[in-house]
Amino acid sequence: MEKRRVAVQIEGRNYVVITTEDKSYVLGVAGEVTDSIRHAAQSGRNLDTRDCAVLAALDFCDDRHKAERRNKQLVDKADQIIRQSADLAKQCKEYKTKLADAINENTHLTKRIMALEEQLRVMLRENESLKKNTESAKNDSEKKFEKAVRDRKAEQLMGYVPMRQYSLFGEEAPADKAKKKKNGKN
Repeated sequence: MEKRRVAVQIEGRNYVVITTEDKSYVLGVAGEVTDSIRHAAQSGRNLDTRDCAVLAALDFCDDRHKAERRNKQLVDKADQIIRQSADLAKQCKEYKTKLADAINENTHLTKRIMALEEQLRVMLRENESLKKNTESAKNDSEKKFEKAVRDRKAEQLMGYVPMRQYSLFGEEAPADKAKKKKNGKN
């Protein structure tokens, strides 16, 4: 940047300031110095211009130190916020990863549930079919049993007489031999 000379007047004295700042900025600063000196002069004590300038310089230094302290606090706070932001960004990334994993797991479980529901529907249809077949078989068995009971009652009513077969050659019939053998007789 180009340095320039700016002429200012403070309490009746002329000064030349060499600066890279523009003229309006330098004149504004000089105006603040003049105002500060006049303010010190209005304190009610009889102070000469030099004493007022020293008090103004003390005020400016005090303000500068306070501003530096405040600036350091703000920088420290900004650093803390930056660190917290980095930590939050890291946590956010971890949560995004966990969320993606949870979504994937949820999708997998949803597909698994759908497959199990389909298996359940198939099993329910098979169960219904088996119930119908069982009822049909039960009905057939009951019908056979009822027929056998009716046939036996009919035989009893008609005076059923068991029949034996005999051989013409003096031997027992094979069916009779099997019955004797079963009963333990020879």
